[in-house]
Amino acid sequence: MSYFFLLGVLSQSDVMVFIMVKLTEISLYLPQLPDRLEGLRLVHFGDVHTRRCGPRERRLHEIVRQGCDLVLCSGDSCFQLCIANPMRDIKQDKKPPRPGLRWNGWVFAPRSDDAVTLFKRLLENHACSLGVYVVRGNHDSSDFIERVAQMGVRVLSNQAARIDLPNGGRFNLAGMLGYGRVTTDIPKTLLEVDPELFTIALCHYPEMAEALATAGVDLILAGHTHGGQICLPTGRAIVTHSCTGRKYTAGLERIGDSYLYTTRGMGQTAVPFRLFCPPEVVRITLHRGDFDRTVVRN
Repeated sequence: MSYFFLLGVLSQSDVMVFIMVKLTEISLYLPQLPDRLEGLRLVHFGDVHTRRCGPRERRLHEIVRQGCDLVLCSGDSCFQLCIANPMRDIKQDKKPPRPGLRWNGWVFAPRSDDAVTLFKRLLENHACSLGVYVVRGNHDSSDFIERVAQMGVRVLSNQAARIDLPNGGRFNLAGMLGYGRVTTDIPKTLLEVDPELFTIALCHYPEMAEALATAGVDLILAGHTHGGQICLPTGRAIVTHSCTGRKYTAGLERIGDSYLYTTRGMGQTAVPFRLFCPPEVVRITLHRGDFDRTVVRN
């Protein structure tokens, strides 16, 4: 019990091992990419679990202000401490527990104000012509979602938007609600997708990627796993909180004619540090060409 009390005190504070956020650069080649989407640049981040606007958040702002076409957040912008059995059956976590003390753990309310401040600053003087889009993660409060939407951030909740480019190009951007696995509705979301267009999907849970790829989504961006957060020196995750285990824990995976990128995320939950798993922001540049030309630079 004393271990869990100490863990709670540390996690509620700003005590953590400082690790600089890495920028992962990807030149992503897909043979089906339309010519008018050539060179489209995306910044993908997630799992910030914001407790304050510190060095990691400032690094995100710096990367966005360097310029891109679209900023995409795959969820969990809010920090929420949940003290529970770390070896619980993840497949049973269909929806987030309500805040409070229960027999199987102690759940605190999400810290929405810090996450709202993150996006408020992100929107200041950003060089992003097509806007900022987010999906809700399992730690994001309704208050946070409502407030960022009022600020001009586009929230996608089991719905799709058509993005029009100045050069006449267009593509689908689909976003799955991720406030627990039970809320994710892939069929409903894809009903709004134009099947003739290139499609990018934001989904908090990477385990949904195979279904999305089978349905014809070209690029899937996910998070949730933190890349394991605590890893062995080889980078092998100890715990992933994913229904697919270590499959799709982090990085780029090709699924048929589609790609999945699972970000390691920027923040932490439960334990206030990372081990052999540095936080990251991902910048992707889309190109038309053979898959094997794709290059990932960490």
